[in-house]
Amino acid sequence: MMKIKNLLSSIATVMLLTPSVFYAQQTAKGTSMVAEVREGERMMSQGSQNALTVDLPKTTVKEAENLWKDYAKQFKGVTKKDKKSDEIFTDNAMIAAIGGANTIDMYTKFTESGDVTTLGLWIDLGGGYVNSKTYSEKYAEATKVLQNFALSVQREQVKKQLANQQDEMKSMEKAARKLESKNADLHKDIDNYKKKITQAEADIETNVKQQAEQKAKLEAQAKLVEEISKKLNSLN
Repeated sequence: MMKIKNLLSSIATVMLLTPSVFYAQQTAKGTSMVAEVREGERMMSQGSQNALTVDLPKTTVKEAENLWKDYAKQFKGVTKKDKKSDEIFTDNAMIAAIGGANTIDMYTKFTESGDVTTLGLWIDLGGGYVNSKTYSEKYAEATKVLQNFALSVQREQVKKQLANQQDEMKSMEKAARKLESKNADLHKDIDNYKKKITQAEADIETNVKQQAEQKAKLEAQAKLVEEISKKLNSLN
């Protein structure tokens, strides 16, 4: 299990994390990679409001939306997509570090550009939207929400990569077993051919002896025929 976890971590760090989207962070356990979260005014269904955004490389909008719906289940609210606004709305979400004892409303929208999907998150506290100036502590917690989601997306991507590579390995192992089996069959063929050659060589020797014996019989028979022919001629 530890080997798989280490493999997931290595692939995530080397293959998926890009400097423009992730940055190194020193922690008590060492260096980790965290997503870069930005903020700024963005248009959404409730007008132009402050949003937190994060890029999700090598992810489609559909993949990101499905992962977000699963991710949002931990907030205990009701999450559904509004097809008109193309936003995913989570009503009455519970995030104590942001809303305290009160519920909050969350709006998310995903836009795709090339192989990068950008997630925009608006958090309505009831009296305003989370931003770094007015709600610095809540903003820091909201940043963690997006960073953790970005990490979960990366984790799912690595799991898929691992599953694909494991399937490829299984195919290679199957091909290797077929080659081993073919090699064994060829060796059996060689053994059978050797036995046939040995038997054929023995049969040749027997055949040569039989030919000699048959030739001797034939010569004796020829003499007998000649003698009888002479006897017949003498009776004329």
